Amino acid sequence: MPRSFVIGDIHGNYKPMMDLFRKVRFDYEKDLLISLGDLVDRGPEPVRVVDELMKLRNFIYVLGNHDYWCFEYLRSGIKTADWLFQGGQVTINDYKTHPDAVNRHLDFYSTALLYHIDKKNRLFVHAGFDRFRPFANQKNDKRTLLWDRSLYMGALEYQEEGKVFEEFSEIFIGHSPTQLIMHDQPTQLVNLWMMDTGAGHRRLLSMMDLDSKVYWQSKCDF
Repeated sequence: MPRSFVIGDIHGNYKPMMDLFRKVRFDYEKDLLISLGDLVDRGPEPVRVVDELMKLRNFIYVLGNHDYWCFEYLRSGIKTADWLFQGGQVTINDYKTHPDAVNRHLDFYSTALLYHIDKKNRLFVHAGFDRFRPFANQKNDKRTLLWDRSLYMGALEYQEEGKVFEEFSEIFIGHSPTQLIMHDQPTQLVNLWMMDTGAGHRRLLSMMDLDSKVYWQSKCDF
């Protein structure tokens, strides 16, 4: 029976990603993988990461802020100071080593979604959204969906108050590492799951079965 998984921010960590695929015995033809973005930067093999994910038959790709920076660079040559400071040079160097990858990856990045809502009303988004506004009013707000960190902080408040996010049955985010709340594993705060477990900071890459909530982790060391 096909399974559905969500994976946290990969950040160029090809070997840990492949280790997770082996651990879960991921079926490239039948299983579904939802990525919460940030496939590139910091880790050593972003080109191999993207090439591997392009092999998956059922892949839903939610754009991350690092992917956005990378896409802008590949199509226009723009290199922002923020991107370079946060690991972008590693990705630039990898694409210079693999110039043949640029065109095929441009097509891939162009298919990325700002968010995904599945049939169970579960939201998958890289950073989050403004909980004080209807989600429908911010569906194209890249600055919020790709960069804002206020959602997990709101979840901490909701946990103390006994509230949940009412627009969605569950929410899955990357972007904000669980180390911000002193955890090294995927962490549930009310009906929100934090899936970035620090792969971009030499910590752990995590992948979760969406139905059972069983998760697997692999150490990142670059």
